[in-house]
Amino acid sequence: MNLVGLVLYGLVNGAMVLSYLLRKNRIFEFPFWAGMIALGWFFPQAIGGLSSEKFPEGAYAAGMLFATLCTSAMWGGYVKAVNKQDWKPGWLEAQFDMNRLYHAGVILCFAGFYFQWKLLSLPEEVLNATQWSGAAVKYLFLSSVFRFGFLALWLLYLIQNRKADPRYLVLLIPCLLLLLDAAILRGRRAAMMDVVAYLLISLWFVRRISLPRWMLLGGLLVGLVLINAIGVYRGIMKNENLPLRERMKMAMKADYTQESKDVMEKSGHEFNNYIIFRHAYTEVGEYDFGLKHWNGLVFNYVPAQIVGRATKKALMLPENYKFFVVAKQKYGYTMGVGTTLTGYLDAFGSFWWLGFIKFYLIGWIMGTLYRNAMVGSFLAQLLYVYVMNKAMQSVSHGTHAIMLSVWVYFFALGYPAFLWAKLK
Repeated sequence: MNLVGLVLYGLVNGAMVLSYLLRKNRIFEFPFWAGMIALGWFFPQAIGGLSSEKFPEGAYAAGMLFATLCTSAMWGGYVKAVNKQDWKPGWLEAQFDMNRLYHAGVILCFAGFYFQWKLLSLPEEVLNATQWSGAAVKYLFLSSVFRFGFLALWLLYLIQNRKADPRYLVLLIPCLLLLLDAAILRGRRAAMMDVVAYLLISLWFVRRISLPRWMLLGGLLVGLVLINAIGVYRGIMKNENLPLRERMKMAMKADYTQESKDVMEKSGHEFNNYIIFRHAYTEVGEYDFGLKHWNGLVFNYVPAQIVGRATKKALMLPENYKFFVVAKQKYGYTMGVGTTLTGYLDAFGSFWWLGFIKFYLIGWIMGTLYRNAMVGSFLAQLLYVYVMNKAMQSVSHGTHAIMLSVWVYFFALGYPAFLWAKLK
């Protein structure tokens, strides 16, 4: 059954990827990207775990079957939303005053720049801390609003169809440098995906410009090799004793294939987390029914500096972590530092086998945004490229960001500026 579960997962994700790759101009749709992260990140770990003896009996096969169910549900939710022509969210159809929209983008950019400056002005010992807290977290949180400004100005720039317009470039270039700093110099995988989504998918929405499929696929394959060997890349780029040019040369010549080979031979921490903890959940038999999302919202958006730590703690409801205890006591397994639990475990931990509903909703959200983006909705275009990375992380990290936290952030800090620019 283990081999059957592995093959089934590979076939479903492979079929999903090929169905969009082989049809012209369909590679910007979410199932293609979700399938690529599944095949490039999760599937190699699953291959490595096929012959592992550390998993409880039946845990591997059941885990792979549930992951396949989640993929199928996500694909189905996306297709359902894309083809549902008789329903359109009114707020996505909003029309904007272009002059006001430009100024809204400028305000968001400067707000982000200000908090970025405040962050970088903190003492060196605070910035070098392993885990940020207090002012550092606050400034980092608020500085991200520049992304809304960047996307608004970038989409407007594409709509204007001008090769060089100083009014836009004077802000677009600094924003792009911030994104590239995180993606290239700091080796952030999420930032790499953001750069690709922000630039390439926006070009498709506004100008209907698409890179050749072979070129885009080649870039994605390089990225998928790098995703399992990001530690090698970061180790090179963080060596500030060398000039940037030398670090770039070393990064270009580095061997990233060994890390991928190790994953396919020995599996990875994230896959082990998923298989063992999912099985522990079944033994405990207690699920959170989405409680983790409420606690996540309180943790991320209720400032302890204002309401007090006691009040914040009181707002968070007690969660069940018995599955960690069972995994440690019965199987001698603990979660590795810096590893993730995967979105599959997140979904299973909420609603048992019915957790696939979360992935159906994620697919539906992305399908709704894509359908509206293709018919010219400014907000849908902005949001689709903005949340693409969070949606892909529903496979690798969890479902909380794409289902809740990213929307709270947008409606609290980005949407008011766009609402001001809306045509009455």
